[in-house]
Amino acid sequence: MNEIQESTPVNPEEIAINLHFDYSFYTKSYSDLADLDENSAKTHFVEYGIGEKRFCSSYHFFKEKMPKFVSISIKKFQEYNKTSRNISPLNICELILRHHICGIPSKEDDAFFQSPTKRSSIGKHGEIHPWAAQFNSPTTKVLEIGSRCVSSQAHWKNFFPDVQYTGIDIIDGENVDLVADAHKLSDYFEEESFDLVLSFAVFEHLAMPWVVAEEISKVLKVGGHVAIETHFSFSEHELPWHFFQFNSTALECMFNEVLGFDVIDSGLDSPIVGRFANEAAPNLRGNSVNDLYCHSSIIVRKNKSFNHELFSWRGALSTVVKNTMYPKNTGFSRDWKAPND
Repeated sequence: MNEIQESTPVNPEEIAINLHFDYSFYTKSYSDLADLDENSAKTHFVEYGIGEKRFCSSYHFFKEKMPKFVSISIKKFQEYNKTSRNISPLNICELILRHHICGIPSKEDDAFFQSPTKRSSIGKHGEIHPWAAQFNSPTTKVLEIGSRCVSSQAHWKNFFPDVQYTGIDIIDGENVDLVADAHKLSDYFEEESFDLVLSFAVFEHLAMPWVVAEEISKVLKVGGHVAIETHFSFSEHELPWHFFQFNSTALECMFNEVLGFDVIDSGLDSPIVGRFANEAAPNLRGNSVNDLYCHSSIIVRKNKSFNHELFSWRGALSTVVKNTMYPKNTGFSRDWKAPND
């Protein structure tokens, strides 16, 4: 934007014409300019706005960001996408740019979700907390794994304020009662001592989450519940402590019947539309990636105690895959031969 300042005439009116100055855009995009009249706004833009890298119109914004979009009408975009009129023109431009780069959410997105993927119901993103409110009681003992406030402020606690709450995390911080390793819960707590165990956006950061599932079973009372939310499709984060993603059945494999659990609800939520990028193999570029979901969740109830000394994951395997068969590969033929054989 400094190039504009050096190369354009000093006449505010000429600069306004060159960049399609829009008085409403400029004053509604920057709250400190809301009281300026049109002439004062033009003068402010030339004398200060250019140097402060402010935009004076949608044309100006897209000329700087992505010139091929300069003719886009933000009014038509708002009408078509039913965008709130309270959003500033500058923020609408940012939204348009993001949508044109990443795609605009629409009813056409349904084409990306055709397979019978198991969807969560009670455990949908943002809806586990109201479900847990039924357990609000001074006698309910709640354990949260990964309780440190990182991207939120544990607002879910408002749903059951009367419980006996214990929050643990591997790192000390806000909302952490005990610094502890979730892989060793039974080292910190007595067996069958909690009524409810919660964990949100944590299981992807556990080096051996199946061990944590076993430890949860140890410290959970018979009749107690577990609510877990983690990720199925999401960006790597907090590296190197990001180890796993979980599909619609992965959590059920860990919270299985041998460990004493009945599944109340599980599945995926928060749909994502995806495609292969330009750096992918040539045969993949531009192809859609279907049935992506951000969140994976499970709610289970512990129905029995069991002997942890006799438990083994290999022993639990048959119950995890019972009544199922690995799907046949329809593209395989016994008559197939490698080239030049």
